[in-house]
Amino acid sequence: MTGPIELQAGQTAELPMIASPLAHLNINVQFDSRYAVSGLMVREQPFIGELKLDTDPDNLALLIAVGEVMGVQQPLTVTRLSCIGSLAILWLDAHHWLVLPTPGRNLTVQEALEETFGDDLQIDQQDGQQRLRLSEAAIRYLLESQNTREEHRDGVARRSAAHHQLKEQGVQLLPLSDSHDILVRQSCADQLCQWLSRKELKLAANG
Repeated sequence: MTGPIELQAGQTAELPMIASPLAHLNINVQFDSRYAVSGLMVREQPFIGELKLDTDPDNLALLIAVGEVMGVQQPLTVTRLSCIGSLAILWLDAHHWLVLPTPGRNLTVQEALEETFGDDLQIDQQDGQQRLRLSEAAIRYLLESQNTREEHRDGVARRSAAHHQLKEQGVQLLPLSDSHDILVRQSCADQLCQWLSRKELKLAANG
């Protein structure tokens, strides 16, 4: 596999070097004065890859155990990843999204969502938390588009549950902080780094 990818903001996205069902990603985010994303850095922490775990990445007990060893507070796998428009959506579960705007364009999370979904988007504030709702057409596009990759043995059932959740209750947007540690499938780690690479090439071409 190839090595580091230089991003416009002077950051580095490193592709995973060791094949493994799971990867521990550390995502560092740089913000400007408007709290817009000016840079992203994605690194794989090598411990899980070095273990060479030959097991089911959907095993919750395994995730909890690995999360405790790694000090990851929420041992969650990103089993669905949507790279669409000006953002990447990490589906932590059917109820929670972590949204990463395109680095280098200086968009806030809300601006990236509005640019991508337009009038099909509604964001509400409830008890200090942001809850997002999409139109039926946007939900279907999001779940059925080739830009959304599903990696789970119960993928069909999970898509159905996600559709119901988005339609009936919406999803909660997790606050974007300076640093996030998550456990993901290796294929999702690869896809996220490829998305960052394509966005960087496009920004360079337009620069």
